Amino acid sequence: MTSKKMSGDSDSSIERAMQGDVSAFASVFEELRPTVFAVACRLVGPLDAEDVVMETYLKAWQALPRFEKRSSIKTWLYRIAHNCSLDMLRARTHRKEEPLPVRPGEAGELAVPDLAQPAPDRQAENAELAGWLDTAISVLSSEHRAVILLRHADGLSYSEIAAATGVSTGTVMSRLFNARRNLKKMFEAEHGKKGRIS
Repeated sequence: MTSKKMSGDSDSSIERAMQGDVSAFASVFEELRPTVFAVACRLVGPLDAEDVVMETYLKAWQALPRFEKRSSIKTWLYRIAHNCSLDMLRARTHRKEEPLPVRPGEAGELAVPDLAQPAPDRQAENAELAGWLDTAISVLSSEHRAVILLRHADGLSYSEIAAATGVSTGTVMSRLFNARRNLKKMFEAEHGKKGRIS
């Protein structure tokens, strides 16, 4: 299930999981696993995303008794996955590793809206723009990349992003503003003020 509101069965599974039922926790986690994987993939890349998912699973299980239900379980897992991803990025920085670029069709790719089958030349331009955008987002700071992806790829509200990342709504808005400004500067530097690809 991928709806915003989880079912009543999931609510009872969360309650059972909080009382130590491992299978109930596994059921809840598996329901939200695609979301956790997508967050991880966008932040650390597809090769390390599975490691982040496993780390998120372990940390969530350990922290479950302290889950206060002030946010949804989905938002709570987003935050844990986000923090685990940042931990991996910090470790990667110490090892001087570069993330592998995300290829079109992988989980980290951002979709460009397809408005009623545009002409082939427009489709090519959209594909090129999507590729450029994926690359540009990958060079943003981890904080800027996270808020851009959570807002535009996952469609979260400012308050949901704040809960997922552990910062205030004002900080989310500031980071989004700065991330968009940085993307615009990169785009204009590469493609000029008119904003045309190639």
